[in-house]
Amino acid sequence: MKPKFEIADGWIMVPVHLKVYPLQAVHSSGYAFMDRAHVRLEEEKKDVVAVWLKPKNDKHDLQKLALEFSDELLNYAHYFSSLKANAENMKVLLQRALFSASPSIVKEAEEKEIENLIKELEAEEKQASSKTKTTPKSRK
Repeated sequence: MKPKFEIADGWIMVPVHLKVYPLQAVHSSGYAFMDRAHVRLEEEKKDVVAVWLKPKNDKHDLQKLALEFSDELLNYAHYFSSLKANAENMKVLLQRALFSASPSIVKEAEEKEIENLIKELEAEEKQASSKTKTTPKSRK
C-alpha cells in the first residue's frame, strides 16, 4: 500500500484524519518535528487536517520525513489514549504518595469530608422540616 502524500514546492503533505488521530496528537507530533522540518497545519476537509512538512536540511528525503511524521503521530496518539485510560490510576497513586509523605493530610481530608457530610445532612433536615411546616393539615 502506497501512502497518499502530496509533494509541492519542496513541501510534503500528510493528510491526518481526526476520527483516527486526536488533534492534540497532531499538534504534539508537529512540535516534535520542529527541529527537523518546518511544519504547517491546514484544515483540508471537515475531519481532515493537512500537515505540510518542509525539511530544514535539504538533503532529507521528503517521503522518509512524511513516514517518520506518521510514526510520531501514532506514538502520540497511543500516549494520549493511554494517559486517558490510566488517569484514575495515576490520580490514586499520586494521592497515596502524598498521603504517605504527610499523614496529617489524610486526617485533614477525612475531617473535611465529615464536615461536608454533616452540612449536607443538616441541609436535608432543614428542607424536610420546612416541607412539613408548610403543608396544610387535613380537616375532619
